[in-house]
Amino acid sequence: MPGGKRRILCAESNRDVGELIALMLTSKGYAVESVQTAAECLKLAAIERFDLYVLNDSYIDSDSLELCRQLREIDPATPVLLFSLDSSGHHAAPQARQAGVQIYLSKTSDFVALVQTIDRLLQS
Repeated sequence: MPGGKRRILCAESNRDVGELIALMLTSKGYAVESVQTAAECLKLAAIERFDLYVLNDSYIDSDSLELCRQLREIDPATPVLLFSLDSSGHHAAPQARQAGVQIYLSKTSDFVALVQTIDRLLQS
């Protein structure tokens, strides 16, 4: 996106975690939209363009893999990063990749690792 900020849609069901992610990414120069439900995420993705989607494990109205599948119907090309509480890697399994998740990062990592991963992804 020449001349503009890279746009990230962060769908994080925990408001505090979403605000922390948005704060960290905004301080790095990204434009961040934060939502808490799958429905809000899909609504925004249908009307706006983003450079990255950041999802978490589950929402009150869906789970991350179903949300990713639905995002893929709207936008098949934009990368999806799953920031998961599942440290065992369950979401890193083949079904996550089939749903369209490109990058898996455990929330047991720190938030700095999340920002560094996003930087590497969006700078390439």
